[in-house]
This record gives sequence, structure tokens and C-alpha cells, in this order.
Amino acid sequence: MPPAGPPAGPSAGPPAPGQAPPPTAPGQVPPPPAPPQGQPGPYMGAPGYQPQGQPAPGAPHFPPHAGQPQAAPPQQGYAPPPPGGQQPPPPYAQQGQAPGQFPGQPPFPGGPTAAPFPGGPGQPPGPPRSGAPVPLILAIVMVVLIGAGVGGYFLFTSDDSADTASDRPANAIPRLWEAKSPVSEREGQDENGLRSMWFNNDDVVFGDGGGVRAFNRKTGKKQWTVKTPKGAGEVCAMSKEPSEDGVGAVVFDAGGDDCSFLSVVDTDTGRTLWSKNLKGGSTEDSPQMVVNSKVVAVAIGDTYAGFTITGGAKVWELTARGHDCTTTVGLSPQYRAVGSDCSDAKPKKQLALQDLEYSGIHSTVSGEGRAVGQILSDRPLTIRMSAAANTIDAEGSLSTFTEDGDLDETFKLEGELKDLSLKPRDTFVDEDEQVLVSGYGSGGMAALDLKTGKLLWKKSASAPAALDTEGLIALTDAPATGAHGQDPVLVSLGLRDGKEKVLGTVYDPKHALGSPDLMSLAWDGHTNTLFLQGEGINGDKSSIQAFKAPVS
Repeated sequence: MPPAGPPAGPSAGPPAPGQAPPPTAPGQVPPPPAPPQGQPGPYMGAPGYQPQGQPAPGAPHFPPHAGQPQAAPPQQGYAPPPPGGQQPPPPYAQQGQAPGQFPGQPPFPGGPTAAPFPGGPGQPPGPPRSGAPVPLILAIVMVVLIGAGVGGYFLFTSDDSADTASDRPANAIPRLWEAKSPVSEREGQDENGLRSMWFNNDDVVFGDGGGVRAFNRKTGKKQWTVKTPKGAGEVCAMSKEPSEDGVGAVVFDAGGDDCSFLSVVDTDTGRTLWSKNLKGGSTEDSPQMVVNSKVVAVAIGDTYAGFTITGGAKVWELTARGHDCTTTVGLSPQYRAVGSDCSDAKPKKQLALQDLEYSGIHSTVSGEGRAVGQILSDRPLTIRMSAAANTIDAEGSLSTFTEDGDLDETFKLEGELKDLSLKPRDTFVDEDEQVLVSGYGSGGMAALDLKTGKLLWKKSASAPAALDTEGLIALTDAPATGAHGQDPVLVSLGLRDGKEKVLGTVYDPKHALGSPDLMSLAWDGHTNTLFLQGEGINGDKSSIQAFKAPVS
């Protein structure tokens, strides 16, 4: 989808009044014009949690150790909770998440006026028209597009710099390109859905109703689309990020709204390295998958396992410590955290931490009975957990761990901390491992000191995009200084003081961009380019747009 190129050349004007166009030879088809030249845990009381001795409904069954009896099947399951009142969705809305369930935890085992044209009102007649009729030209162009695999996909060219609107701000950030982004049935439904954007050397990769596709970051030209495996349906989810080697994980519908068909892809070419249908006895709607340099780890349906990057051979699979256990699991590119409470094993309660790249690095915290929710950061290892063992706790707690796997700090998510969203896709930790930034409240964000457990600052109507050398890059509808216009503002903020620096206004001539927290955001710090995906507030169709911010 390159920006529209220059015209192929001036077209001849219409024939003079009463003058017919020159005939073509019998049987000769006028030749077409030359084409223009081109230029991202269940715990007690939530679905997926069951008391000891009862596997969770639809959860994978971890086989017990040899010689242990199998647990009897449960007599009855928990009915799903009734839906609550409708509210604006959070930055990354969840699908199938019940009250008290941790986010993402799967069930467990316009330009200047044109010059006058010849023959127009008040103009001398132009030369006779030659070449093919316009309808034929259009038909030929459409055939060429379809034959090239473009089909109905078009790039929305945008020359915002030529916009003469009186309300255009002086600091408007140029829009590089805009492209259609068909809405998916899966978008916005769960934390592990299609909210991720990946980068390779030249492209931005994202998923939507059109599949998982790559677009050149500068021109918006489509580069490739991940192939749907045979027998699979719509794409369901993408891993939060690819590995440093350029490998990402994608999950497709395996049938019956079961997001269990895993594909591992090369993010430079879109080529599928391998696929596996992991459909099991339970239906999966919130798959978890992470990728590092050695394995692809997943929590999909009945499968809690790791596979090799090349070939997809299974290298590990979780098994229960006993036959009467309650187990919860969290995954990140670097770690696997498994919390277990077993009446027939010693210790009865345990948290096991395993490095997913180096099998020799592991640790256990005996006596830790809290349920594992989500791993939010690898450095430091930061896990959202339940507030206490064997309790129904919707607010939970946040714990950090040392490099040796020892418990470091724990903060209960209560008071002002309870409004932290703590979702993997809107949570960031700085390189010094001191400050965590996350979504906060209804459409805002906040910063937390990981040593004291105190909020450093909070900001409404804003969403974090990335951590950069500039600090926190964010989009806001409520800038701290200057008059707020009709479009969101791109800012950088100091991590500790929240001091704000305006980078520019993300200008849309129609003023139709959605709220920052309702859009998917990605920031390319190498080129200072912001990518945003979402639907417009005036019913505009969903699109992805690229804005080039000034270099500070």
C-alpha cells in the first residue's frame, strides 16, 4: 500500500463539440494506459478454580505421579456468572473473564483546487480524446489488482500537511498513512486477543479481521499475510511480542469458537514454521502463548506445555504434584510460575519458578499458597497473585522476586492500588526495575514504586504506549499544559515525577480518533513513529494509522 504515486501523464481533453474521437482499426482493442510509477488464574472462587480433589471445569488434567490414584470426576461444575452491566471497555477488554478472575488467566487442568481543464466552462476546447474508455481502464486496473492478490484492500492516502482547516494545530504530527483494519469478532474481547503489534526491521505486524499481516512502517504497503492452517478458522490471538530472533505465535479458531490451533511464524517473512491443533476436551477462549529463543510455551485448553522453536517438538509438559491439587499457572517469555496446593504432597503449598530458556535455573517457595494470576514483568519477576491462600480475592496482590527466585516485595492491591489494571499489554517496568506503569481506573494510567508500593502519579484520559529514552510515551486527551483541542496529544512523561512534555497533536481533520484507552498503540522509538489501531468515534470503520513525531 504505497502512497499514491504521481499521475502517469496528462490525459488528452475531450473532443471539440461535434467532433468524434478518432476511430480505431477494426478488431483492434485500444491499449490500456501505462500504469503510474510507484513510489503487536483461576483462583478460588473464579471459573477454573476448584476445591481440592476436584479438577476445574474443562481444565487440563495433569497426570499424577506414578503409583498415585486418579481423582474421581467432579459431580457438578460451577455455572458461569451472569453478565454485568454494560460499561466502556478497558484498554484491552477481556473475554470470558468472570468477576475475580485474573486478566488473561486461561481456565486451568483534501488539497488545493485543481487547474481548469481544457473543454471546461470558460475554457477552449481540448484535443480529441484518445485511448481506452474510462470504464475499460477501471476494469483493467481492477483485474490487475485482483490478479496481484490485492483484492478489495486499499490504502487511504493522507496528505495532512496540505490540510487547510482553520483548526489545525501548529504542532500537528504528520500522518504517514492510513489503512483499513477490518474488525474481528475476537478484537477487544480478551487480554490475549488481537491487541499486539510486532515490529521487524521494516514492518509493523498486527492482527484483525483480515488476519495477521505486515505493513511497511514508512509507506503502509502490505508485505505479507500469515497463512491460515488447513482446518482452522479466524485468527484468535497473537503473542504479546515475538522473540528477539523474529519468531511469533498466532492462534486460530480450531472450530466451535475454540481458539486452540497454534501456528508459529517467522515475523520477517510471514512464513509458518509449524502448526499444531491443540483442540482438547475443553473449549479455549483466552489462550496464552509466549516465545523466547528456545521454546514456545502455551496454556491452551488442556495443553500446558513447551515446544521447540524449530519443528515444534514437545520439550516439557506440566504434571501435578499429587492427585488432590489445586494448581494455577502464569507464563512470560522468561518464566513459568506454578502455584499448587496439594493435600497429599509435601510441601502442601508451593510456588515453583522455572526459567523457560535455561532448565537448570529454577526455584521453589515452600509454603506459598497464593494462586498465580499473571506474570507482568521478567525484570524484576513481577507476578499478580491472590491476596492470600484459600481466599476469594478479586483485588489480589502484587509480588516481586529476586534473581535467585526469592520473594522480595509484596503489595496488596487495595485502596488506590486496586484501580491498577495490571494487564500485560498496558504494563511496563523501567530498566532500573524500580517503576511500574499500568492502566488505571476508567481510561487512565498511573506509576507505582516497586520498592514502596506507593503510587508516584496518576493521569486520566491517557494510555501508555511504550518506554523510551524520552521516558514514558503516552497518548492523552488531557494534556497538563496548553489548551486541549479536539484530537489526542502525544506526550512523554518522567517515570517518577510524571512531568509531561508535549511531542505533538495526533491530528485528524475529521476529529474522529477514539479515546486513547480504546485504541491499540505501538511506538517505534527508532523512527519516532506512533501506530494506532481502532474505530473512529463517528462510526468510522476501523483502521490502522501511522504518525511521524518530531525528533526532539
